[in-house]
Amino acid sequence: MRNPTDTWVVVFEARRERQCTETGLVLVAVGIEHEVAYFDDRWQLRVPAASAARAAEELALYRQENRRPTGGASPLEELESGWQGVFSYAAALLVFAVLDGRGAFGRDWLAAGGLEAGRVVAGEWWRAVTALTLHVDLGHLAANLGFGGFFGLYVGRYLGAGIGWAFILAGGVAGNLLNAMIQPAPHRAIGASTAVFAALGLLAAYTWRKGFLAHTPWKTRIAPVIAGIALLAFTGSGAGSESGTVDIMAHLTGFVCGFVLGVLAAVVSLPRHAGAQRFAAALAAGGLLLAWVLALGSAGGS
Repeated sequence: MRNPTDTWVVVFEARRERQCTETGLVLVAVGIEHEVAYFDDRWQLRVPAASAARAAEELALYRQENRRPTGGASPLEELESGWQGVFSYAAALLVFAVLDGRGAFGRDWLAAGGLEAGRVVAGEWWRAVTALTLHVDLGHLAANLGFGGFFGLYVGRYLGAGIGWAFILAGGVAGNLLNAMIQPAPHRAIGASTAVFAALGLLAAYTWRKGFLAHTPWKTRIAPVIAGIALLAFTGSGAGSESGTVDIMAHLTGFVCGFVLGVLAAVVSLPRHAGAQRFAAALAAGGLLLAWVLALGSAGGS
């Protein structure tokens, strides 16, 4: 029982009584007398002055113990649902499929925007962008819509729709440029798969570097990278060039470029607010439209 002549010291305060009561259980466990009282719009945990130092030490040890990782995966911060970016991606691919299929503006979109390694290296850089929006057939389009939407959904959740999909587009373009430099001059390719694998590489690198499995054995920690490589091998099939053959090199270069961007996104403090997301989305859309203006203008002049 409390002695009215004792001096009591506050060792913990909270807005809710439950927090003080639960914290008091720590003191109960070590046999320190305490009381919970309401004063000045706050709940207080008080102990006799003679026990204050020991109580403060026990509570500090308790807080320190609770901060230690208990093992297992650590959830990554999600900025949004990610669906807005997926819908925009799907809409863009479908619009370009219709424009290509109808030969809009009297242009041969495949000839104007398809990737040709020699022409890209010679200066027609825009083909590295426009080729991402063209597909051999409906099956090719459907595959890239499905896989791209799935990987892009999670990239959008972690980085935001604007910044996330701008990174995916950048990875796809960089992958196409790298592929054009590696392949022989006559090599041709189309399809969003380079960007799809950039999204996969980005996702694998980001989850790895952000410590999604940081408090697990080392074999588990590298799981995102291993999973990304495994998916690269498993999904690296389907039409990827104008001839319908698979452009494995484009998948690999897209994955590598996306992986590099994923590491960058994890270690650099990126702006996450709505204004930055809108700016990144506008930049990506503007870059895509500019590439097509140049492609159609060049085709019209030839």
